[in-house]
Amino acid sequence: MVLESIFTAKTLEKKPFDMLILSIIITLVCVFVSVKILPEHAGILSASLITIGLTPVFFKIFRIDEEGERRSARKLSKQNFWERHDETIILFSLFFIGNFLAVFLIVLIAPQTFIATAFGNQISAIGAINPATGSFLGSDLLSIIFANNMRVMFFAFILSFLIGAAGLFILSWNASILAIYLGSFIKEGLHQDFFLRALGIAPHAPVEIFAYFLAVIAGGILSVGVIREKYGSKSFNLVFRDAMIMLFVAVLALVIGAFLEVYI
Repeated sequence: MVLESIFTAKTLEKKPFDMLILSIIITLVCVFVSVKILPEHAGILSASLITIGLTPVFFKIFRIDEEGERRSARKLSKQNFWERHDETIILFSLFFIGNFLAVFLIVLIAPQTFIATAFGNQISAIGAINPATGSFLGSDLLSIIFANNMRVMFFAFILSFLIGAAGLFILSWNASILAIYLGSFIKEGLHQDFFLRALGIAPHAPVEIFAYFLAVIAGGILSVGVIREKYGSKSFNLVFRDAMIMLFVAVLALVIGAFLEVYI
């Protein structure tokens, strides 16, 4: 792939903000290609193509991350958890932001007919979300939101563990949902509603998305570790420990996110 040869994993590790450019470019291309190929399901196809297009790059990023774990284990490095994985977390964050910005831009400038075709699946998903009503007690709503977010996180981890960086699909899907949801208010001239909605999700959305990042990264580095490292070795144990730490922090983030969503 041309983009893969330009934006290599090593280049992205050294210049992480290139990921933002790569994410924007590949999202724009995949959205327009999806509309031409399969307009009936362009929303799902575009997220799938983005995942397919970036999986080789992120798989190499996982390998670089895992190799860093191996070096740390051999040298008994005193690097802490965040020092070992900060670059990977930053790259995933920039991928999500780039995906969001590209879809947000399309929503703002594209004709309504194109938006309805390109993101029909996402629009249906947004419409299917039932807003909280007074029929739910706070604790009931909290458990419902937490259970739903846990399900998403679980699938992100499993997809990433079994199929490399396939968890990117869930990140891409959520980025497009968020961009369409917020962009639609500006598209319709409802600027006050846009700011109110943005402020409404600002406390909990970043926390929940961060949990999904950790789940995808945990699945990815654990997948590489299982393939490349001997079970029980220092390198494997470090990879496994870090993956479990990520999952624990992800669950904790979802608890905090659900609490913020219900009570803030």
